Amino acid sequence: MFPFVRAAIALGLALVAWQLLALVRRMLRRRQMLLAARIIRVLETAALWYGIGGAVVALLPEIEWLSSVWQERVAITIGTLITAFTATRIVQEALSASINKDRASPLAATFMRSIAYVAIYTIALVIILATLGVNISAMVAAIGAGGLVIGLALQETLTNFFAGLYILLTGKFKVGDYVQFDTYEGTVEDITWRTTQLRPVSRAVIVVPNQRMASSVLTVFRATESPVVFRLEFLLHPSADFAQAETAVVNAHRALIESGTVRGLVDQELLIRYGDSSSQGVRFTVSVAVENINLLWDARPVVMRTFLEALRAANIQLVILRQ
Repeated sequence: MFPFVRAAIALGLALVAWQLLALVRRMLRRRQMLLAARIIRVLETAALWYGIGGAVVALLPEIEWLSSVWQERVAITIGTLITAFTATRIVQEALSASINKDRASPLAATFMRSIAYVAIYTIALVIILATLGVNISAMVAAIGAGGLVIGLALQETLTNFFAGLYILLTGKFKVGDYVQFDTYEGTVEDITWRTTQLRPVSRAVIVVPNQRMASSVLTVFRATESPVVFRLEFLLHPSADFAQAETAVVNAHRALIESGTVRGLVDQELLIRYGDSSSQGVRFTVSVAVENINLLWDARPVVMRTFLEALRAANIQLVILRQ
């Protein structure tokens, strides 16, 4: 009779835990803590499964031919399986919340979930085998040694592989975006597990290891972004008339807008900033907007040349730093 009472108590406690967790989940939702609420929802299901598992374990003594050793093994196996299932659900919710769905690759997201699932269920399998009395120490040692050898031999490849996975998961950039880093720039044509291919204006193909792309400071122009802003930088002489310089570039920009000489130039106010000053002069930065990334490369040299002519016409002494 007592095993049935213990089973009923296990189920009752599971229902109480389920109700309490549901109350906590509703409170978290009201506070807009959505990830925590989704994890609590997983724990609600886990509480019911633990209750069912506890009830089954409580009834094991009623099976006369099942020894106490095997009762303990069955109990540990049930607990391990429920824990593994709960852990995979929590990982799924955490990944779903952290992955940028608009930018991330669905294939990379699925692959990342698969890696997590395999790792969790492998650990669960090892625990169950050890519980059942299977000697797994030699197998674990062999797998560990083999993994170490493979990891050392493929260190660079694995580094690029996980860097590529990181790029695809986070959507740091994607195919079609224009990327600038170090001394390189170009349109992203392909992102593989090892490398990223860029195509610059020269139409050559630049193949960059993913590890470098993931660790570098990038300037990314989104393929779908509109408008796209580019900067032109000059160095003005310390004695230059800054107000006159601003007026010169603003008037030159207005003339380009009205003439329609530059296709895609956006009619919006220029953003003008002053940077560090030195004995040589003061950094003068002008930000100009075009409709999209495809029009930027034709517009930038024309705008640069027009601004230079306007500044020289206004007798502003300057040195071009970079475009």
